[in-house]
Amino acid sequence: MPDLDMAAADLRRALGDFLERDRQDGVFHVQVGGPGSVPALADLDAPELHLDLLPEVPTDAQRAALGALGYVPESGQTWRHPAGHRLVVCDHSAGWRAAQSALRRLLTDDPRASAAYRQIYVRHGRLAADGALLPAALKHDARRIGFSPLQFAAHALAGLDAPWTVAGGYALDLHAGHVTRVHDDLDIEIPREAQGQLPDVLRGWRLDASVKGAYQPFRPPLEPPSHQIHARHPDLPAVLMVDLMLTDLSGGLWHYRRDPAITRPLAEARRVGPHGLPYLAPEIVLLFKAGSAGREPRGKDQSDFERVLPMLDTAARAWLRGALERTRPGHGWVEALDEGWG
Repeated sequence: MPDLDMAAADLRRALGDFLERDRQDGVFHVQVGGPGSVPALADLDAPELHLDLLPEVPTDAQRAALGALGYVPESGQTWRHPAGHRLVVCDHSAGWRAAQSALRRLLTDDPRASAAYRQIYVRHGRLAADGALLPAALKHDARRIGFSPLQFAAHALAGLDAPWTVAGGYALDLHAGHVTRVHDDLDIEIPREAQGQLPDVLRGWRLDASVKGAYQPFRPPLEPPSHQIHARHPDLPAVLMVDLMLTDLSGGLWHYRRDPAITRPLAEARRVGPHGLPYLAPEIVLLFKAGSAGREPRGKDQSDFERVLPMLDTAARAWLRGALERTRPGHGWVEALDEGWG
């Protein structure tokens, strides 16, 4: 097998490493993947590097750098290297990289799964094999990983003297009571006024603030409109990072960052799920996932909406409908929220 660790290092050197800070482009993350990277399936296909790149579509300069490394465009966002591996530039919105990670874990851990994958791959190709084994990969991850990223973060945040809340896709999982899909990262909301505690509470973590599209070392206070702190720890399981989002919880109310006039009493916005983990109410999570002006829901957000919609009661649907009508008139989800309800 090609030396993929060296190939990944070459990519960071040639394209720039976004994590070095003070840059708006470069390698955000790169990992080994594809069935060819699984020892039992190495004869089926070339191993791959899955690249999260900023910007998502390589610039002319980045394409030239890839060419200088020997990569040859194959199709779409896929490149071939003469050393024998393939490079796939990932679509950030689709969740494909995380799904491929789960699939690789299953195929590496379970010989029966890799044997089944081989049979389907030989007869029908990779897309069919990926699709057939992905549900089993999800179940495997639910058993192997479950809510461990949340529990790890909860232990670290135990010293925070403020109410923190799991948000994003993991909040929907907590509402469902089980993990429903794979996740790239873990979103957690904390009150903006509590940010000064983070360097002490998260000692041993790497903390970066996203300011004007570039990383800076996090040094409080982070002023609006900046609202994200990316926290990384070498022992954080399964996800790339914790995305800490600064939120206005003044007056005992949760305030929607994109329109502070939209609020919920904190006692209603913050719920408690499995393992005592606090999570943001699903209708609020879906409001974020509905997108903002000029940006429609991502593929995984649309899937989340369709999966969670049957779990919403009348009050939750009415609240989300009203919030969408105020912020996104004509949004496609409004009709779905109305179906079957008086």
